[in-house]
Amino acid sequence: MENLNYFTGEFSESELKNYFDSLNEEKLKYELKNFINQYLDLDEEEQLKYARIVLVICSEFEKQIDKEIEKKLLEFFNKLFVDHFLNVSNFVIRHYLYFLYSYFYKELDYEDYSTLIDNNSLFLYLCHKVTTESLTEDHLTPYVIDGLLSVFLCVFAFTRFDYVKRVDLEKNLIELIDVIFKNINLKLFEIIDFWYFRLDELVSIFQFEHLKIINNYFMENPQSEDIDAYLDFIPRHFDDIIEDSIEVIRKIAEENDSDIIRNQAIKIIEKYDNDYLNEKSDPESISAFDAEQLLEQADKIIYYIRSKLTVDANELKEIGSFGHYTKIDTLTNFLIKADWKNENNSKTKPPFLRLTNLKQLNDPMEGRAIHDYLGIDHTFFQQYQTSNVFISSLTTVSDSLPMWKEYADSCQGAFLEYDKTYLEHIVAHQSIEFVKIHYLDLMSENKDETEVDKSLSKLKQIFEKLQELKDEKALIDFSEKLKKISYLFKVKDYEYEMEYRILINLDDTSVKKLIAEHNKSLDKNKDLLNENYLKKEEIGLEIFDKVNYNDFRKYIVLSPKDKGRYDLFVYINLAPLKYSKVILGPKVTDADYIAPYLKLANPDIEIESSKIPYRGA
Repeated sequence: MENLNYFTGEFSESELKNYFDSLNEEKLKYELKNFINQYLDLDEEEQLKYARIVLVICSEFEKQIDKEIEKKLLEFFNKLFVDHFLNVSNFVIRHYLYFLYSYFYKELDYEDYSTLIDNNSLFLYLCHKVTTESLTEDHLTPYVIDGLLSVFLCVFAFTRFDYVKRVDLEKNLIELIDVIFKNINLKLFEIIDFWYFRLDELVSIFQFEHLKIINNYFMENPQSEDIDAYLDFIPRHFDDIIEDSIEVIRKIAEENDSDIIRNQAIKIIEKYDNDYLNEKSDPESISAFDAEQLLEQADKIIYYIRSKLTVDANELKEIGSFGHYTKIDTLTNFLIKADWKNENNSKTKPPFLRLTNLKQLNDPMEGRAIHDYLGIDHTFFQQYQTSNVFISSLTTVSDSLPMWKEYADSCQGAFLEYDKTYLEHIVAHQSIEFVKIHYLDLMSENKDETEVDKSLSKLKQIFEKLQELKDEKALIDFSEKLKKISYLFKVKDYEYEMEYRILINLDDTSVKKLIAEHNKSLDKNKDLLNENYLKKEEIGLEIFDKVNYNDFRKYIVLSPKDKGRYDLFVYINLAPLKYSKVILGPKVTDADYIAPYLKLANPDIEIESSKIPYRGA
């Protein structure tokens, strides 16, 4: 096919796609340039005829097209399709909008895109068609509307233009949204909901008249893929809409199968009426429940406990500073280099936050404190239990002698304090949770009366009632449910640690969804693996490219140990690991020797020595 005219009618769309896909990077860029230039040299009739195939190919290989050529082609289509609008199919319009969306996703200067969104542009011409004509017209299908909203999102999120132009574009967007909601149904909202919620963050397009269709959709679809966007939308307009939305939130809290999503919903309910558990969890009700009802109530209490011990990103500042203790000889792993190198890249990767598999923590009693508290016999659990939960521990205690002794090489190590902005950015990600450890008093009869303790008391009553019923299957189900909170508890002996945890659960359905979506994207676009794309990486995890798995295991790093053992980790790649302060332990005597490479890693980092006078041997 090389050196041939691409537009003789000899080659089908699939043949062209396969051909371009077979080329190496350099050859692909060269041939795409030839392909586009050949197309632009056709007469107008041929250009209309081949517009579809050009847009399909260019959309497929958009990242390999030179920006100037891409701009030239888009500007050409911009005029051609306005001049011949009635002769352009809906399919071609959809692909043009997708191509335009991909172009705007780049960092652009105003001159790179001004003609594509000015008053004579096809983009605003289409907006005008929607706002002045019937939505049932062939060119104005839901997928064209979806395309228009996607372009608006990129324009407001990624491009730079003056205030006057922004006001004009906002006016066009609001007019478009107004007409859409006057003609909308649940099927159309399902197509546009992703763009609607994200545009509302940038432009505040929401009007109260929109709420009925929004709430009706999520009442019917509590497992919707975009339920997280809806739960972010509710707090933005809380006082104006919560009364009309609370029953939808309750349904999500009861029926969505993601721990993360249910937790978000429960927090909103608690903010509204502070009575998520209601009267059904009182002792009298529990005593009258059968096994199924007991398990339903246990499930509700467990999710309530999770919500109480989960900390939102915006709450971090109220708590204080967080950090962790480490040995001196591991400082470089946190500050300068990662633990391993990408074999396809000679450069050392920046350090990322590492989370350890829950079953490989140093504490042999990990996850058992709540069983002891509830009175569950450990012999009840005969089968070994695995976990796809990964955590990293933090503390608010920055200069504590017991902590220095236990976690910092017998006071010869260091305490690393996280940069607050970095930590907030990590915790804000939709797959990552930040939780507070709750300490349980297993000995004293005088239990604390926090909301968590009260809820645990109710769980204990449920467990004792299940024992009375001698329903072994129900007891096993109950113990399975406890996995969702077992890693949130330790015995009171460790209360001095003031521990928090960053965690990701690869079994959570919302995380699985992100992984599945990202795997599909990887199949289409191998460039998702390059470092420049990591900021846009949906799942937020580093890919371990030494394995060929297509499921969640591709994110798990296997670190070899002695005797055939492996440590399991995941790395959070949203941003390079960043600390604001290093405190050197009480027994560190060569601070002047250590400080230079700490400053090399981060010139802005503060370096202090422990204020604890230590006289140990």
